[in-house]
Amino acid sequence: MSQPPYQPSPKRSVLAPLLVIGGLVLLLALVIGTAVTVVVLRTDDKPSATGTPAVRAKPSEPKAVEFRRVLTSKPGTCATPAPDGTACDDKGMLYTLGKVELDGSHVTEVKSGHDSTNNYWYVNITLDPEGEQLFAHLTGALAKQVPPANLLAIVVHGRVVSAPSVQSEITGGQVQITGNFDQAAVEALAKQITG
Repeated sequence: MSQPPYQPSPKRSVLAPLLVIGGLVLLLALVIGTAVTVVVLRTDDKPSATGTPAVRAKPSEPKAVEFRRVLTSKPGTCATPAPDGTACDDKGMLYTLGKVELDGSHVTEVKSGHDSTNNYWYVNITLDPEGEQLFAHLTGALAKQVPPANLLAIVVHGRVVSAPSVQSEITGGQVQITGNFDQAAVEALAKQITG
């Protein structure tokens, strides 16, 4: 006697596709979960050589950050409080400054970094569109001057934290401050600007 051909039970045929669909949903959830984790972990705030993240923020007190022309600079100290239009730095320089032409309300990001190709440290300041235009106008005018009239003071809470010379008009809203900096100096400068 021959056996009848195998026929799956109705319950089993319904369960098999449901198990396959359930497995695919679970696999999709795992893939999406992994992708979200990768996206969340991916960031430009890579630790520096010492393991500390680069400073990356807006100024906490935007009006306390000012961009001003340097009218004169000489060794000296500031009276307390400093007279209007003057400010000192931590290196013993006294600056006579022009009006505030741009403030921290136009700064969208400040970060320190290292150019490994050319081996130098820098602070990068990103400006909003209005700040980009104001800064281009200011640096275009400063670039036509001779030292010290081509210096741009970055003043934070009444102290000059940097006074770089301007060699050319800076457009594009990306301001990079370079100099004889090491990592600690650029991180300190970025923190001073962000507050």
